[in-house]
Amino acid sequence: MEIRRLPQNLINQIAAGEVVERPSSALKELIENSLDADATQIDIVIENGGKNLISVSDNGIGIKKKHIPLAVERHATSKLPYDTLNKIEFLGFRGEALPSIAAVSELNLQSKHIDSDQAWSLDIIAGIFNEVYPSSREKGTKVSIKRLFFATPARLKFLKSSQVEKSYCHQIVQKIALVNPAVSFNFRADGRELLNIKTENKLDNLCFNRIKNLMGTGFSNEAIKIENSKQITVTKFAKINGFIGLPTLNKSNYNQQHLFVNGRSVQDRSLSGAIRSAYRDTLPKGRFPVFCLFIDVPTDFIDVNVHPGKTEVRFQDNALIRSLLVGSISRELHSSFSQTTSEISKEALDRFVINERVNSDEVCGSNDDHDKKQSFFNKIEVKPQKKALKKENFENKSIQTKENENFPLGAAIGQFNKNYIISQNSNGIVIVDQHAAHERLTLEKMKLARKNKSIERQILLLPDVIKLEPVPFEIIRENFDLLADIGFVIESFGEGMVVVREIPALLGESDIKQIIIDLGDDLSESGLPSSYLAKIDLILGNIACHKSVRSGRNLNETEMNQLLREMEKTPNSGQCNHGRPTSISLSLKDIEKLFNRT
Repeated sequence: MEIRRLPQNLINQIAAGEVVERPSSALKELIENSLDADATQIDIVIENGGKNLISVSDNGIGIKKKHIPLAVERHATSKLPYDTLNKIEFLGFRGEALPSIAAVSELNLQSKHIDSDQAWSLDIIAGIFNEVYPSSREKGTKVSIKRLFFATPARLKFLKSSQVEKSYCHQIVQKIALVNPAVSFNFRADGRELLNIKTENKLDNLCFNRIKNLMGTGFSNEAIKIENSKQITVTKFAKINGFIGLPTLNKSNYNQQHLFVNGRSVQDRSLSGAIRSAYRDTLPKGRFPVFCLFIDVPTDFIDVNVHPGKTEVRFQDNALIRSLLVGSISRELHSSFSQTTSEISKEALDRFVINERVNSDEVCGSNDDHDKKQSFFNKIEVKPQKKALKKENFENKSIQTKENENFPLGAAIGQFNKNYIISQNSNGIVIVDQHAAHERLTLEKMKLARKNKSIERQILLLPDVIKLEPVPFEIIRENFDLLADIGFVIESFGEGMVVVREIPALLGESDIKQIIIDLGDDLSESGLPSSYLAKIDLILGNIACHKSVRSGRNLNETEMNQLLREMEKTPNSGQCNHGRPTSISLSLKDIEKLFNRT
């Protein structure tokens, strides 16, 4: 068969398969064109998930009559004024989105240039042009796409339901709106208004106000602000700003993760991995952090021409950006200390309300499955930890309690179920999981000792010989050097056996045999991550769990208060080593609501 040039229309249809994956992809390209045209108002309408109609109208500078046919020609663009890809300052730059979309749909373009008295329109059906004709449009540009993919039925078959495609479009609009607070957006789907965001007027907090409007007050009220920079050259810097959520404010997917580079929404595995590593051992397995972060770098430091959808980027120095991300997030997370999200407290309050309703139903004789539901108070086993105070000691006791109440986690007033400390602070009460909290304290001490290369080892007078199952044995044997880095001296001792000669002094009188057996079993089940530091953190987390104050142990008042004070000065103490919260706070106002006192 002879080699021949493909028809231009077929070339555009092939390009459409790369550039326009689904309706939301086409919508993204149209909105970016509006932003590149300096629009401050963008109105979006879709029908049937974008399959029947996608319409984007703006108040931008518009397109001159003679340029309208060029706008839908392949590789024709106004966004590369220097004819180079080394300094891209616009969201679009390839000049292939509109012709690709027009090749597989019915497209209508109407535009009035800012310096023109007349608006003009152009129709394209499956890549076939008509003549430019007058339009009644008064300002900016409007692009309407009907019957998307009708010219490529194979692609149409692989689209998801209209509801799912609509949700993809909604996500695209939200992402673009987040990074453009000076632009107002109106989004309607099937005749219903889903989004109506006005231009933010407060110049000092443009991004924060937009984030609050789009991501909700639950995130914005407790978000941790990030602001940092790193020098690239003498005059150029890489900057990061935005907001991250507390580790306890995590989600089951990454839909609430928003990352922007030079105003462009990106989905970069390397950057996402860097952010996740910054959260490290503060997240439960399978959960994702919430964040909205903006990275700004010089245009010649970045290559955005690496993905058809422009959702990935390449940095001249990727390690520098990863370091900036991890360092900035880790620093702010460490400074948040014992803080946990109020979502946990709200969930606790909801359980109180539910139990109150259950008890009310029981009084009324309801026959529902109440046996499975018990009141919170029926489960509490509160026991005094000390004998009644003598009269002469009462005054001194009151002074100490008042002083402790001024601390964030307050003063311990009791322990219930031999695992939970109840404390009182100036705002209300705090419930602390003593085992989870001490896990974190132990882990952070071990991490700090390793970082400072100050892990003290203790030589065992009688080395422990431990027999392991085949798989755990191989894992422990393969990681002798790793374990030595954190204070263990372990050697092979025959078939399926190891001998432990030295241990970290911090473990004291712990059951070393059980620690090694459990460590081998846990690593057999979960596996080890690829990163060396992640491996260290995982192993230290397992060991810290064994060294911690166990559930079911009675603590006296001094021990409880000492634990609270240590939590307040220990990084990441709001979460245990497995990412679970270590404390729940209930304000006096919340408690009074339960009793209808407000």
